[in-house]
Amino acid sequence: MTPVELLPPGTGNHDEQWHQLRREGVTASEIAVVMGISPYDSPFSLFWAKVNDWRWDGNDLTSAGSHLEDAIADWWMAACDPLENLIKRSAGLYAHPDRPWQLATPDGLLLTPCADCEGTGLYPSGRFTYYCPDCNGKGGSLVALLECKWVAHSWDGWGEPGTDEIPVYYRAQVLWQADVLGVSTVYIAALGPTGFRSYVVHINEAAQADLEVMRAAGFDFFQRLEGGDAPDLGGHDATISALQRLHPTLGDGEVQVSVELAERYRQARADRDEAKARVAACEAEIRAALGSDFNRAMCGKKLVASRSVFERRSDDEHELMAIDDAWPTTDRLNPGRADSYA
Repeated sequence: MTPVELLPPGTGNHDEQWHQLRREGVTASEIAVVMGISPYDSPFSLFWAKVNDWRWDGNDLTSAGSHLEDAIADWWMAACDPLENLIKRSAGLYAHPDRPWQLATPDGLLLTPCADCEGTGLYPSGRFTYYCPDCNGKGGSLVALLECKWVAHSWDGWGEPGTDEIPVYYRAQVLWQADVLGVSTVYIAALGPTGFRSYVVHINEAAQADLEVMRAAGFDFFQRLEGGDAPDLGGHDATISALQRLHPTLGDGEVQVSVELAERYRQARADRDEAKARVAACEAEIRAALGSDFNRAMCGKKLVASRSVFERRSDDEHELMAIDDAWPTTDRLNPGRADSYA
């Protein structure tokens, strides 16, 4: 299988065509959103972002991750391929040959070097240099993909290095990439609080079963885009933000809602208040256990919560004027992300 290269390496969010092509399909970074397993976005929000061409410029964390990508890839090549059996190439925007709506932009392509050109992709002949006829100028055969991640705060959700235990939304992303590019292996190079780590995901039977579900969900979302049929609302924060953006002005008058919705809303708010009280009671016990001597609460080898104490900085002029002596200090408990502690 040969993927369709829609845009060459070097194109990105600075390219208008890149934005337009991505709007018309489902990319690897979006499939987790479509599946409803992304902590960052919702299907409803993604739908309207594509319809209305809403663009996100990122934040400080994503900017740092972009700047670190090359360094993370360099580490992986040095640490995990010391004999230089592979060569890394930049990737473009690709579509699956049978499902043109299925798109991917992996961080890197890993190739076995062409024996004829030694991975250069070039073939000298007299005074001239041509593309190598054996590899058609590509430098080798595609065997795997490399995805680079910057883990800013915690390794929660990540397993032991060398395994395939990565957060579920990243797993969906790399499975989608492998499916589009037609490879069976994706390496994940990650830089986090304790240094570099490497993970690997193979397309095995379990992955193939997941991909069948993912393809169906992706195609359903694509058809919704084609037909203008927005997904259900759901309760994701991103859905609330999308609704605020869709309806920025304040109307006048009343709208009638059902008794069922009104009662469900009342009960949900009551449940939320009760849950907040239960969380506060648990946090009090954890803080008491941590005292002044510890900063992490563990249950076996699983993190329950960690404590962070730091000065909160701001560029907001009004906030600066409200501070008398020093910066306000934030003392926060960061919950772990284990599925179960039993």
